[in-house]
Amino acid sequence: MDLQPLPILHPFGEEPLFTQYACRYFGGDCNNIVKIGRKEMILIGNLNAYQFWQRVFKDKHRLEHLKGLSTFSEMKAASSLLPKIEEEWCLFHNLIQSSLHQVSDMYEDILNSLHQFRPRFLGKCDGLPTYYDPYEFGHVCFLQYQPDGDTVAVAADDEHNELSCETKKCCAVPFVSSVHFQTINVAQNFSAIVKEVRAQLTQDGTRNLGSYTYNDVSHVNENAPSCVYFLDGSCNKGSECRFSHSLDAKRPACNFFFSLQGCRNGESCHFSHDLGSSISSVNPIPCLPEDDDVNAATFLQLFPASSDGCILLLDDTDMHFSSILARHYDPSKIICTTCTSGSSIVDPSLRDVRVLWGLSHPYQTIISKAAKNPIPWSEIKCILWFPNLNSDAENLEKQKLHIQNFFEYLSIRIIADSLYELRVIITMNNIRFSLLQVEKLGRESFFFLRESFPFDEASLGELQDTTTTRKPVLASKAISYVFDFQPPTDIQFDDYAAALRKCLNDINGCT
Repeated sequence: MDLQPLPILHPFGEEPLFTQYACRYFGGDCNNIVKIGRKEMILIGNLNAYQFWQRVFKDKHRLEHLKGLSTFSEMKAASSLLPKIEEEWCLFHNLIQSSLHQVSDMYEDILNSLHQFRPRFLGKCDGLPTYYDPYEFGHVCFLQYQPDGDTVAVAADDEHNELSCETKKCCAVPFVSSVHFQTINVAQNFSAIVKEVRAQLTQDGTRNLGSYTYNDVSHVNENAPSCVYFLDGSCNKGSECRFSHSLDAKRPACNFFFSLQGCRNGESCHFSHDLGSSISSVNPIPCLPEDDDVNAATFLQLFPASSDGCILLLDDTDMHFSSILARHYDPSKIICTTCTSGSSIVDPSLRDVRVLWGLSHPYQTIISKAAKNPIPWSEIKCILWFPNLNSDAENLEKQKLHIQNFFEYLSIRIIADSLYELRVIITMNNIRFSLLQVEKLGRESFFFLRESFPFDEASLGELQDTTTTRKPVLASKAISYVFDFQPPTDIQFDDYAAALRKCLNDINGCT
């Protein structure tokens, strides 16, 4: 968030107006629940503005994109209009379009770097954004403009309104309240982090007391905090003072020092700049590189129980992983697809595995225009995919498109068939995962990374996908990435599932 300008519009010289805009994203009862500095409030407000944009605007157009894909229609015209539509929407809500995109790019760059370095904390990081809490969140724009000095309200979908978008503002405020996006928890955690950073930057807690004049050094109250007037040489209470006149007494904490604003008095401040014992809570271990320990059980425990359903192994061309997994899991509960034509199965471990031959992934496995989809989706509880991208090794954009189509088609399938409990595990090299921005591609189709861990190639099969790096600090290894699907709210976007279900039934020739 350290960039200028921030997402919330800040008119030059209009501080009261800017404060009003910021309070629409963090204000009202927020300041009564959690006490933070003004700078912290501004940053949390901008964070909420970014999340509001993601939840309300971006999710809407992500769904529109999926609807267009489900009908296999051309969407170039709509895509070309999207930047203008977004610009107008941002102006309605006092936001700067370019800043929102800059924040998004920074976020993705940081994530991609983390996936390359693989610090310990990364494996258990839950990628579900806080803007999906609560699920019931909804926003309906109610626009106001002032032609000829009169205030007029119009619905946001009034297509006959020809006034400039600069004269219209959404008055359905606040856009984000204290109960949305875990705002209070985020503010409290952010305030605690600022305090710890401030304390870490403090080289020592000593103060230069040589210039102080002491009226009564004999007055000591060990249980009372230090008298700031005594330290300044101006206490006239003497022994009747309720506060301690000891140089060793504990000083009250400086509220300014432990905020982003900071304390301008420096070492001459009469209040404490020491965070105390809470500094020891900083634990550097999670930032160390991930352990090299691998365990096949970590991967296998994600499979459903045999009585609950099946696993679907996509695009296992040579049955390499199917044959190995059949030794660890009930073969009759494994369904695998391959693009090769049908042939006899020689490996005895594959006799009970259901093999679907001649299916090109993902264009025939997930959604097929040609005929009814052969995969029994109602039985599937977990999807495994080991992407083999060697054929497009020199074309990153083509690799990205392949993974993007996988997420998009699977998102349509999940929504249309209500398969919301379906778990997706993609196993690939972490450097390639970062270069292809796989986490971002998944998020664009409502898939969120819930955990990741090293894949046990010695026990479960070696990946054909390998990526080398010349930087010794980077980790290059096979990683399993576990994605869960988070459906957008039907409160905000009506019954979008019915529309996708109808499109899918039309494709499959169902009535």
